[in-house]
Amino acid sequence: MFADDTSVTYASDNMHEINYNLNEDPANVSEWLSANKLTLNQTKTEFMLIGSRQRIDTFQSTSLLAINNVPDKQVSHTKSLGIHIDENLSCNVHIEKLSKNVASGTE
Repeated sequence: MFADDTSVTYASDNMHEINYNLNEDPANVSEWLSANKLTLNQTKTEFMLIGSRQRIDTFQSTSLLAINNVPDKQVSHTKSLGIHIDENLSCNVHIEKLSKNVASGTE
């Protein structure tokens, strides 16, 4: 059995603190899932840093999320509850995707 659509968030100005929590929290989630006979699908697991472009650029090279020593993919945008969210919290990706869907007649 799989648990779908789980999000973990953490906010800090300290990159070392962010890296620690990026790796500690998913390990705890993975442990909880195992204890409850659920499976984490690591091929679908991804993470995103959210902030200004300048702030994100300083963090890019130092961030790495790994669960059970398997690195996860960092993304610049994702879809959550039907809304496309990007790392700068702009609406550009959402508007672009919505415009393409409207133009093609799909939802």
